Amino acid sequence: MNEPLDMIKLVQELKSRPKARGCIVLTHDYQGQKEWAAELARQTNFEHLDLLETFAWDENLSAGVGEFLVPKLFEFLKNRSESPVLIVSGVEFLKATWTARPDAARNFAHHVETWSHTPCLLFVMQHDKTLAAHQSNRFRQYRFVIDQKETFALT
Repeated sequence: MNEPLDMIKLVQELKSRPKARGCIVLTHDYQGQKEWAAELARQTNFEHLDLLETFAWDENLSAGVGEFLVPKLFEFLKNRSESPVLIVSGVEFLKATWTARPDAARNFAHHVETWSHTPCLLFVMQHDKTLAAHQSNRFRQYRFVIDQKETFALT
């Protein structure tokens, strides 16, 4: 295991990236992910969006969840916040709708890796073997997938 990663510093650096302005934190604690993401947002003064909660409250979104594929998710998030960084949790229910698409995880990782818009996107989501194994071929100087176990605790 490498030195623990300071997530506060990483989130601050994310907004400085000229390209590759997305990142994924994989958690092994599904039940605590929303709270952890909210705490990270609080400590960095950026916005947190829980997609599960957002879809639960918006009937128009929830009615079209079956057609909400990876590109549509990123288009939706593009104009969702004026914050320089948007910390997103609650993605698992969408990911479950993508299971019939064998390339969905790679497509999601590709969108994260090539994201060049504002807000920068930091996804906090349940550990996924495909995403955990993703290696960036484009921007090797940046980390895109981080295991939460490799980070300092948020205090």
